[in-house]
Amino acid sequence: MTESALPRPARFPWLLPVAIFLVVMAALAAVLLFAREAGKSDAPPPLDAFVPPPGLPYAAYNVERSQAGKLTVTTGTAKDATALDLDLPSGTRVWFLRTGTPAEIKPPLLVNVIAVPNEVRNYTITMLAFGRPAGIVSFEDGPLALADGFYGYETSREGRERAVVSAVLESFDGRNGVTRTANGPGTIFVDEGAPIRLLVAGEPAAIQPGDRIALHLRADGTPDVAQGVLVLVAGAR
Repeated sequence: MTESALPRPARFPWLLPVAIFLVVMAALAAVLLFAREAGKSDAPPPLDAFVPPPGLPYAAYNVERSQAGKLTVTTGTAKDATALDLDLPSGTRVWFLRTGTPAEIKPPLLVNVIAVPNEVRNYTITMLAFGRPAGIVSFEDGPLALADGFYGYETSREGRERAVVSAVLESFDGRNGVTRTANGPGTIFVDEGAPIRLLVAGEPAAIQPGDRIALHLRADGTPDVAQGVLVLVAGAR
């Protein structure tokens, strides 16, 4: 009678209990994760707090009264209108945008094409604003300011108006002009009925009721007459 062989002892007797332990822990983790996900609401996550866009660096007003540079102006309409008194001392730089004709266009001039962009990536021209260049003209900073940081659209009641094209008018024959733009040479066509506005310097006393003015704002939001005043003459719109 032969002695039966004994089974060989396992090399890693601890491996099976550890494996069972890991499987159990994984199952428990899955159960906890499922319970947490099931407890969540189906409602969408809350939106971030609304951050309003930065305000414009200028403000526009209607001139109600004017006497020797002392103005009473209003902003807003009807019951929301707000009145403000402004004192424009002698020497305040005042720029008037008045209606012009093609015959009055005498290069060299800066010209800003003021327009309202629309949803089809086009725009409706509302004004051709002309002003005298002061010094060397550079297109590096975008649209050209006509004077004192004003581009011509600041007095508009239509807040979407912007200078969509800026150029230097180098020659003009009364209808067709040759321009210099940020993209090189160009041309401009000015019909007799075009909305031409010429920028001219003037005195505070020349501002009249019915005009519309624009002023740059200080950091606290108050108008700063020391930075210049843009005036759209009544009837020029």
